[in-house]
Amino acid sequence: MFTLSRSEVRELDRRAVEEFGVPSVVLMENAGRGAAELLMRLNPDRKPVVILCGPGNNGGDGFVIARHLDNAGWPVWTIDHPGASQSTGDAAINRTIVERSTIPVLPWLSEVLPTPAGWLVDALFGTGLNRSLDESYAHYFRALGTSEYQTLAIDIPSGLDCDTGEPLGPTVRAAHTATFVAHKRGFLNPKSKEWTGEIHVIDIGAPRALVDQYRTSTGT
Repeated sequence: MFTLSRSEVRELDRRAVEEFGVPSVVLMENAGRGAAELLMRLNPDRKPVVILCGPGNNGGDGFVIARHLDNAGWPVWTIDHPGASQSTGDAAINRTIVERSTIPVLPWLSEVLPTPAGWLVDALFGTGLNRSLDESYAHYFRALGTSEYQTLAIDIPSGLDCDTGEPLGPTVRAAHTATFVAHKRGFLNPKSKEWTGEIHVIDIGAPRALVDQYRTSTGT
């Protein structure tokens, strides 16, 4: 299986921008649009979607997903991590678009989710996370785990280590994971399936000539 480690994910993104000239905001747009299209296939009944948007690029992906779902007529809300308002770069661009599009943005740790059942999108933390999340997340993740929502994780379930496939601490348990470019190294760990659910690989438009260099280095 072709996989990418945490450092390879970061390097591939950097090289796509610096060596191949792909604007980083284009990579984010492609990632979010691809994940939104997957979710629409998984959710043909148009059940309401709630997107948890984190403070970094994973949250930026979530805002792109929200826009594309809204454009397609899906009912969608975002829940804003406290750090998301301080986002910079591409994530900030997409957060601003959502705000100006009047897509609802709810406060973090709201006591009541906006709909009783539907889909939850975990766009909190991505492959760069290398530390345990604090107990406030554990409380939130437990509450979500007992809700009637089905969960789609973006790139990797928040709290799962990209390289080992082991939980770093409180971790989102997803029914599906939309991962970008390739499986992550930790997905080789059979235990990771408990957290990722079914994995779907999303093409974000990184040039094939670049991606093939990493495919060759893993012997696949």
